[in-house]
Amino acid sequence: MGKSSVVQALLLLRQSFGFSSLRSRRLKLNGDLVELGTGADVFFDLAEDDELSLGYDFENSQGRMLRSEFKYAYDRNSDNLKPSKSTRAFDNRLDSFWDDDADDWVPVGDFTSPTELRFHSPPIYSPRGFQYLSAERLGPRKMLPSSEEHAQNNQIGAQGEFVLGLLSRSSEGSLLDADPRLHSDGSSTSLRSQVEAWLQEVSPGTRLEIGRYSEIDAFTSRYSFERKGDVPSKPFRSTNVGFGISYVLPVLVSLLSARPGDLVIIENPEAHLHPRGQTRLGQLAAQTSAVGVQVIIETHSDHFLDGVRISAKEGKCNPKDIAIHYFTRFGSEAVVISPELQEDGRLNEWPEGFFDERDFNIAKLLAPVSRK
Repeated sequence: MGKSSVVQALLLLRQSFGFSSLRSRRLKLNGDLVELGTGADVFFDLAEDDELSLGYDFENSQGRMLRSEFKYAYDRNSDNLKPSKSTRAFDNRLDSFWDDDADDWVPVGDFTSPTELRFHSPPIYSPRGFQYLSAERLGPRKMLPSSEEHAQNNQIGAQGEFVLGLLSRSSEGSLLDADPRLHSDGSSTSLRSQVEAWLQEVSPGTRLEIGRYSEIDAFTSRYSFERKGDVPSKPFRSTNVGFGISYVLPVLVSLLSARPGDLVIIENPEAHLHPRGQTRLGQLAAQTSAVGVQVIIETHSDHFLDGVRISAKEGKCNPKDIAIHYFTRFGSEAVVISPELQEDGRLNEWPEGFFDERDFNIAKLLAPVSRK
């Protein structure tokens, strides 16, 4: 319907920046974050010209709405697209693109005079403060790789493969006492403690143990389970417990390790979790946004949405900071409907097809059985 395409557009820009392709004015379609093929694979079916464009608006620290826009020439066989001629003047200023001391970007709608363009780095290009978790995360593994570079840069990998390395760092920062994500059941405000506290919300009684094997640059994880009125169970390998724990651990770490100004993108955080766990994740994501982190979630879970709505109703996040977009299709084009979240947790409109299957199913179950 288009949700993944929006995420991929952001990842393309991030991926190209990391490859220095944007400095050379090229768009890298295949890399560590996304692999989309060639120009023929990404070009819009109903395009009216031979140009591919990516752009977004954002608000700077002074509250001004600014715009970033890139246009590329269509090449059906290439995976490294050149900029189109129509944006040559715009691209010629990219050397100052990453200058944090520059005054500002061009205001929204003003692209008429290239001499007036002034640039400032928006969050997506920051070398720090970015986390992306794909829908295809690693399930239970006997071992996960170690990477000091990823740990130092607060990175856990697109598949969550470096999550144990980050959690094992004893020097990792703590949450502030006023942080809305802070869980009261955590033994301390450290990242490790808070991750374990939230892990018990989605998988009650779960305790995490991490082992490190420096000689082979690897980590192992084991999980034990507390039973009310009894001693904890013995530790089990991650391969001997449910998929949900391995899938949700990097989600928890990415949300709890994020700091104000960071950008976190997560696809399908609800995978392999029961409804309660999905709801708790929605609450954590909403409370992470209240810290000043921009969180972009692609989800098919009404329970996750309920968690966001509950956080708004309980005053743990500002509903004005929450944007909800429902993607549907009209013919060959995607249509986006954006209901607004209100202070009471309700939406100002409920589009047809938007998480309404549960109501239809209940109506069918409550309907009297016809006797023929």
